[in-house]
Amino acid sequence: MVVPNNESERIEALHRCNILDSAPEDAFDELALLAAQICGSPIALITLVDANRQWFKSKLGLTVDQIPRESSFCEYTIQRPGLFAIRDALEDGRFSNNPLVSAEPKIRSYAGVPLITSEGFAVGTLCVMSPVPKLLSKDQIKALEILGRQVSRWIALRHPSSRMGAAAGVHASAMIGKSERAGQASHTNRLMQTLTTPPLENPAAGSSRAFLLKRLALALRHDEFTVHFQPKIELASRQVTGFEALVRWIHPELGLILPQEFIPIAEEEASQIESLTLCVLKQTVQQACARGWVERGLQVAVNLSAASLQDGRLPGQIMGILESWKFPARLLILEITESAFMYDFSRARATLNRLREIGVSLSVDDYGTGYSSLAYLKELPLQELKIDRVFVTNIQRRERDFAIVRATVELAHKLGMTVVAEGVEDMATLETLDGIGCDAAQGYAIARPMRAEELSEWLGTHCRV
Repeated sequence: MVVPNNESERIEALHRCNILDSAPEDAFDELALLAAQICGSPIALITLVDANRQWFKSKLGLTVDQIPRESSFCEYTIQRPGLFAIRDALEDGRFSNNPLVSAEPKIRSYAGVPLITSEGFAVGTLCVMSPVPKLLSKDQIKALEILGRQVSRWIALRHPSSRMGAAAGVHASAMIGKSERAGQASHTNRLMQTLTTPPLENPAAGSSRAFLLKRLALALRHDEFTVHFQPKIELASRQVTGFEALVRWIHPELGLILPQEFIPIAEEEASQIESLTLCVLKQTVQQACARGWVERGLQVAVNLSAASLQDGRLPGQIMGILESWKFPARLLILEITESAFMYDFSRARATLNRLREIGVSLSVDDYGTGYSSLAYLKELPLQELKIDRVFVTNIQRRERDFAIVRATVELAHKLGMTVVAEGVEDMATLETLDGIGCDAAQGYAIARPMRAEELSEWLGTHCRV
């Protein structure tokens, strides 16, 4: 095993990040997905290299959580300041014992960039792999380097003690935004344009928050928010039953800004989160009516914030939108996180009761990660429970996660609720969930979030999964 001269300090820096063995997070998964799309690779990983293992924070195209550090590609990537690439691993004796090479998925080509802290320590990698021998183009390499700096920034935002923010350089939204529009060539070209975009101040210092706060109101007036939709299926029949609406901010200069950046800021201003919620609901209902989802009986789910539940006007506003589009209330699901019930339970319950009277369905989102009290399951008029991906992802490998999911399914059914598993990333997990009686599933194993026009095409060939 190749060991850096500063290995003990590097390991200490990695542990300061407080990210090893943490739960999956959408921000990292979206970056891995972008890397795969831009580089034309079926496998993309965000890895952390510990003393004896390589652990995957995000994994696209793989089911394992980690592999031994010895003989791994990333073992060599962290030794370099820039890209490390292998055209054909079968021709390189250093990797003949790598389990990803010698067994499925039988990797042939690899390209990875290190994740470097502001202190100069390489703690992990962003990498793409393929079973086909190849090398990346110059534009793809540059894009991968940019996304690698973005991964470092997200580690800093999630785990401030890692002090990686200063090393990230280019603003997150600028890097991501000009890439998720259409096709691999468009991805790369738009992403490359960000190299000439003047970087914002260090977002870890708080200036990014001020920047976004000033622009939220303008963005709402200028229709810069759009909605993507992620399909949900019934497990017993594998039929598509509906979609979750996921808001995206398309800034005219920065491109796509992720919800993880702007939602917490919008929630600080009651008027802004109200406007944003109604904007998403209007777009969702409009698309459902325009694209024939209503005729097919497909449900749409929209997220509500904690602040929304404290607003007594919300039920009337939602009823007005449904009536204006003649949209059946039974086809609308409103998703609420557990933490939303902590602020003023009585007021939240009153709002939910009024919403239920309208005829919409109510769902607990990210169950198990927030205010984990069974009291609200008894007191609130809930029809659906969504199990957070933190429990679903490792259901086949961790007995406790399996036990939690199975017990949750049984409890929800006894309370008359249906159960949706979030973050399903492979078909084996899908089968396991079906076997324990879970009702529905959502995740990349079924489909990624898509624009409405993409979804219409996808539905043409994926009525069943």
